[in-house]
Amino acid sequence: MMQERDLRKTARSLQEAAGKPASTVAQGPKPVKAEPEAALAALIETRMVNAAWVLRRLPDREKGFLRMRGALWPETLAEPGTYPRAAMSAFEARRRVRISAAEIDQMQPTLDLLLLLPDITDRQIVFWAAWHQEGETGNRISWVKVRRSLGLTLSRWTLKRRYEASLMWLAALVALQ
Repeated sequence: MMQERDLRKTARSLQEAAGKPASTVAQGPKPVKAEPEAALAALIETRMVNAAWVLRRLPDREKGFLRMRGALWPETLAEPGTYPRAAMSAFEARRRVRISAAEIDQMQPTLDLLLLLPDITDRQIVFWAAWHQEGETGNRISWVKVRRSLGLTLSRWTLKRRYEASLMWLAALVALQ
């Protein structure tokens, strides 16, 4: 019941973002005017990338504990790797931006959409493709990184085809809500 409510909330917010007013979302068996699934699939992809990016930026408690332990009981001899580098990369700078509560609130229902995919491998493909886009929706996804994360021997064309089919499947399900 709770997951169904979250799905309706996500569907409503996705349709509002697509320019469709929330009042036209189906409330039962009424037919809904079909939304272009390609635009909805692009919004779902953007949401997945943002959700994966929020997951990557969540604080690592174990790493924080180890850092705190070093502050309380510092090593006597400094090692070459203990001092910070002079410059930060653009990726590290973007990763240090604080997560807002709204981003976390959007993350969970978006990740719950993955559970609607019938095949576990398709869920993993969509998640790892979003994870490896590093917070920015781009035209090119590194399918080599996705394949390495999955541990599969599928070709990049198969991965891309299954990724796009999964996004279209999710867009069709959201459009039905």
